[in-house]
Amino acid sequence: MLNMSRVRRAVLATFLCAAPLFAATAQASTSMLEREAAREVLRHSARAANGGGGVVPLPLPEPARASAASASSELARVARSAGPERLLIGARTHEDLDRLAAELRSLGAQPELFETIGALAATVPSGAEAVGALRDDPRVAYIERDRTLRIAQDPFDVVDLTSGPPPIKFTWAYDAVRAGEALTTIGGGSARTVSVIDTGLDVNHPEFAGQVARVFDTSSGGASVTDIVGHGTFVSGLIGAIDGNGRGGKGVAGSTKLVAVRASLDGSFTVADLIGGLEFSIRRGVDVVNLSLAGQGFTQTQARAFEAAFFNDVLPVAAAGNNAENGNPLEFPAAAIGGVRGGRGIGLSVAATKPDGGVASFSDHNDFVSLAAPGAAGGSCEFGVFSTLPANGGTEWDRPDSCSRVFTDGSARYAYGEGTSFAAPIVSGLAAVAWQAEPRLASEQVADVMVRSATGGGWNEFTGAGVVDGKAAVDIATRYDVVGPRARGSARRRGNRVKATVARSQDRTDPGDELAAALTYSLLVSRDGGRSFGFVARGRPRPFSRNVRIRGRRKNVLVGTACDGNGNCGVKVLGRFRRR
Repeated sequence: MLNMSRVRRAVLATFLCAAPLFAATAQASTSMLEREAAREVLRHSARAANGGGGVVPLPLPEPARASAASASSELARVARSAGPERLLIGARTHEDLDRLAAELRSLGAQPELFETIGALAATVPSGAEAVGALRDDPRVAYIERDRTLRIAQDPFDVVDLTSGPPPIKFTWAYDAVRAGEALTTIGGGSARTVSVIDTGLDVNHPEFAGQVARVFDTSSGGASVTDIVGHGTFVSGLIGAIDGNGRGGKGVAGSTKLVAVRASLDGSFTVADLIGGLEFSIRRGVDVVNLSLAGQGFTQTQARAFEAAFFNDVLPVAAAGNNAENGNPLEFPAAAIGGVRGGRGIGLSVAATKPDGGVASFSDHNDFVSLAAPGAAGGSCEFGVFSTLPANGGTEWDRPDSCSRVFTDGSARYAYGEGTSFAAPIVSGLAAVAWQAEPRLASEQVADVMVRSATGGGWNEFTGAGVVDGKAAVDIATRYDVVGPRARGSARRRGNRVKATVARSQDRTDPGDELAAALTYSLLVSRDGGRSFGFVARGRPRPFSRNVRIRGRRKNVLVGTACDGNGNCGVKVLGRFRRR
């Protein structure tokens, strides 16, 4: 039997190749607390350099690895291709991007740059020629094919008397997760924004009047997001359809604004489409990204993108996948971002449940399912969760072989649908609602809140921690410890060595809130003046001292951190030193 944990560890090893601050062997794992400490150090450094916030680029350069590009078996397959190939190229440093783009143009390609993660996408006229030109280029960290993912779908606020037995409300999913109670508690909506990277949106649907903050098409870079497939409109309605407008939809996030990113015209997504949507979302300050898509395999470029999302406090929520009855494969990105057995991860993997709370037969199950949400009918495929459709025909729901029911209210269309695709947006919307209850939460802390809110009474591989509960999430967020300890320490120089001490700190919290406790201490060093950092010592349960040698021509910056069990970290710059 395939060992899923080993598969995932091998996949996540690419994370360790994405940034020097996680310098480790390929088999090592980087804990969430280490990521949180590193993120806080990078933010502190960025604030000191720029006097404010802004996008935090993924830390590069990568550690030097001999012939990293040429070692890839996938690269060997590309090298045998004389025809066009769609490639993703990772730069070793951000400064290399423009020069690599020029190299690709000389090969006849028109590269697309993803500056946040230091990568490029391009269709080259000849795979063999591109590999010949780039294989031994020291500016190249890796070359890989651009893979494909698919939407995770199984193709009125009154009781639907045709459903059941017993009959249920059209909007049963909204009630099942206590969305109404959660929205009442926070005032009807969130100041956070949710990006839906999908097949587009019918922006003229009456359910989205005033609900759309931005639109973006990854292919053209323009603002046309017409939804031919219907999937993106359906997903968006579960998050942001207006309640109380005399129509049929009810989005779980109330008045929370949406960002509609069209990354597919037919329900098929390339990795470049996904990365383009993620980078746009990060740069536009989006808080939650909904990914109702799934595929087998996970690339280094995807790993970079999700690390960049973490460093910029963006919460990814992904559908677990719909292939439990087809071998139950491990599907990504959900399996990469969900925590292990309900533990903390950088995002959430969402399974689908029926009206009785039981798991849907098609919903993937594995060690990385975080929690579940409504996404299936109790019996017939005619039903499921209820949401919005575009006015245009020709969608997945209009096909002759679709058994989902479609409803019309004037020019507005609605339908039932099944899939983990439609469970994920319910969690995405409620995550934005919970974040409104405590705006100081970090993205992975919101994920922790959602898992803790679930009603399962314990973790299992089918529904994770259980079905999400919006009201419980708001209540947990309100008392969640978001205050970091004050880091303390000192540094004493002797020649080109520095004795750095990370001193004991005391945990803090706001009156009436939980106290996370469980402090850990780390020491980081930058050899390039504060642009990137590596761990000298990490996650120590007690204060410590360490001798550090000053190296290189640029300033060495030593930083101590103290983090509590919730990942709230205090940062102390211990000193800046040049080699003598």
